[in-house]
Amino acid sequence: MIRLAQRTLDELAMQPPVSHEIVASMRDIAEIAEGDIPWAGCLVPGPAGLRMTLRRRDPAGKKRFTAFHEVKHTYMPGFTAVAQYRCDPATPPDETPKRDVGIETLCDLGAAELLFPRATFKADIAGNSATVQLVEDLADRYDASLEATARRLVSLRAEPTMLLILEPACKPSQPDAEPALRVQSVKSNDRQRLYLPKHKSVSDDSPFGRALGGESVDEITSLQNVATSKSTRVRITAGHYPYTGSRGERHMRVLALITAVGSGHGR
Repeated sequence: MIRLAQRTLDELAMQPPVSHEIVASMRDIAEIAEGDIPWAGCLVPGPAGLRMTLRRRDPAGKKRFTAFHEVKHTYMPGFTAVAQYRCDPATPPDETPKRDVGIETLCDLGAAELLFPRATFKADIAGNSATVQLVEDLADRYDASLEATARRLVSLRAEPTMLLILEPACKPSQPDAEPALRVQSVKSNDRQRLYLPKHKSVSDDSPFGRALGGESVDEITSLQNVATSKSTRVRITAGHYPYTGSRGERHMRVLALITAVGSGHGR
């Protein structure tokens, strides 16, 4: 998938932000439309050719990632024989078509390679500290969502780095309890040094709780009593980035990047 994506980018000689419309056209997708669909996107063969539909209410950056995901389906054997759907955790189970998880994972990988061309993105992060401000800048440059950009940063950064996504929520085993700010997603490129368990709650006076309150956090501190790693001193940058979900619900989200102290303190 990485090589195929790079071959496509080389043929187009395109600089970021890469146009998903042009890449789709190159892959013989005749039309891109938006619709009120329960899935993030779908690719359907028809008499006039392939038709891509993106979920209308999704933010622009998410729609671009979905578009590249659907494009990557055209590299798969037999893609013209059946409709392809990109679902997400918010899609109701009864509305989720049967799909091959392995293929979906490959298409997500390929989508990241097209949205964030590897060589260019690595050059952009070289010498820079992993901060939420850098994520904001890169998201603007690549016309992508903050979360997808942050995940790409963690994937391609050589130094130990962890992305935390936190939201006020109940613990799955205690659905009737009072909601607390909890870890909803973790991505780390070095779990031995940096790791935080999913659904872990954090206090209001933690860096993450203060970020939820609107503070722009950038500090060197300890993850003692929070993390399950041996790393004691880390740099945390965090901010409050609310978003609207696929059903129109508002989410109070905190994005945080954590790096080991002494790791990658660039400009």
